[in-house]
Amino acid sequence: MSTKLIFKRVALVTISALGFGILSSVAPASALASTAIAAYVGPSNQTSVTVVGGDTTTSAVLVRIDVTVDSATGTTRSTNGLTCGESITASVVTAPTGRNTGSMADTSTAASNGTTAGTSARSDLSIIEIAATSQDTGTVASTSGTSLTAYTDWTEIETASGATFTNVDSNTAGNFPAGSALLIGTTNTTTLARTADGVVTCANSFALNMDGTRQNTSNVNKVSYYVAVTPRPNADVMDRGAYTVRFELTDVNGNRVGISDVKIDFASTPTKSDASLTLTTAGTFITKAALATTDTSGSTYASVALKNRDGGLVRTNLGEAPTLTSSIQVSTTAVTVYTDTGTLTASDSGVFGVDAGNHGAGYSGTLKPSDGVYGLKTTGDVAGNASILPNMPTIAADAARVYRFRILYGNATTITTALTIFEVSGWIGKRPRNRC
Repeated sequence: MSTKLIFKRVALVTISALGFGILSSVAPASALASTAIAAYVGPSNQTSVTVVGGDTTTSAVLVRIDVTVDSATGTTRSTNGLTCGESITASVVTAPTGRNTGSMADTSTAASNGTTAGTSARSDLSIIEIAATSQDTGTVASTSGTSLTAYTDWTEIETASGATFTNVDSNTAGNFPAGSALLIGTTNTTTLARTADGVVTCANSFALNMDGTRQNTSNVNKVSYYVAVTPRPNADVMDRGAYTVRFELTDVNGNRVGISDVKIDFASTPTKSDASLTLTTAGTFITKAALATTDTSGSTYASVALKNRDGGLVRTNLGEAPTLTSSIQVSTTAVTVYTDTGTLTASDSGVFGVDAGNHGAGYSGTLKPSDGVYGLKTTGDVAGNASILPNMPTIAADAARVYRFRILYGNATTITTALTIFEVSGWIGKRPRNRC
């Protein structure tokens, strides 16, 4: 073999080795690399919410961010969730006309409401990272059949000022003194803590098996992080329209793995919410019978769905389900004006027998707190009968005795749906004949 050929072969081997060296200098994909992201504002995976009431310093909404790691092997931070180097960054990508999109991280810059509004690099909104320990996490068992889901408490939020840090993620909050105020939008150095930097990392805590998910010990691939979205103080966000908040998941090399968007708007009062109400009934309504709230086959029940303009949720500025005004009313030939007969309560509490739905296996049924579907339950009538429907049947002829549901919220179209009540035998009452 010639000397020249030997040199060529050595050179090729050297280049090949250098090439492999260059490739290996790139950070390898982690064995726990995150593979998907999904952000939600409700237990049924809703992605749109209208926040009603309060102001820019007292309003917030909780967002659940699910991260999937296909190769997860356990239930702890070292085996699940974000790998250190991965991150979720929040930003506002669309805003109402004339309002600000951009970063949610800079907590020392107040919102721009003047002539520069709409061109600011800082959005009208910020996020506060919320500890998953504020939630009752689900349990992970050896089989999905024995695992239990838990439902998010959407009231576990923090607002832009006056926060007590009860729910702030202590893993990222730094050394906050107890009871100190967050004061987003000011130059207070406390605001520069990582808890409001607009980024979720491996330092954040997570919950397992939330809102219907029932993973077992062999497939715990999904975890849930929490953040509260809140307006910057004095930002012109009330009654302006919806903001689209984007959560972007990037890997250890800075590549985008996925994005997930939620829509949020802030209404000053219920009459500005543009919400809608939809009544659902099933079964046969019998005099003096209990009005159930379970939606199992054969049950007689009524429920009402409260939705925002996008078919999403409506919440108060404190994360609570709004209060509906609800009643059963009666009109007779003697008193033709509809009047209340007893009280009809509407509940979205998630409490069985009060809210709409049933537990289902492992609590993964249709009974969900703050899902926008309210159970309707009678709580008594003017005659003192507790928790039952009226004791007199409908008499349809000449409208001698007719009933209706009446349900109101804000500027939603009022529900005035007729309610037919039967005798136990199943017939509608008839108007008595005149006797000589």
